[in-house]
Amino acid sequence: MNAQTEQQIANEAIAIDTEAFLQRMLARPMTHEVVTTFADGTERRFKVQSIGAANNHAVGERRKIGRDLISHGDDLGHKAGDIVRVVSVEIGPL
Repeated sequence: MNAQTEQQIANEAIAIDTEAFLQRMLARPMTHEVVTTFADGTERRFKVQSIGAANNHAVGERRKIGRDLISHGDDLGHKAGDIVRVVSVEIGPL
């Protein structure tokens, strides 16, 4: 067996392990959500699989509180270019 063949076998094993890991992660249930509330009363909800993931997401959302932001457009009715303001970020169980 040459070095290239050994590398191909190692790469295939890594790919199989990665696929199995991703399947396990996707099978985990969502347990918490981060609710971002905008000044116009609309809310964006982001579901996550653990309290740690919720805390991580909320850190980034909380940095936006009180700032006027330019929307990229979303399904909440904000059009691209609209000015939006985040007023609160909450974490809760599902």
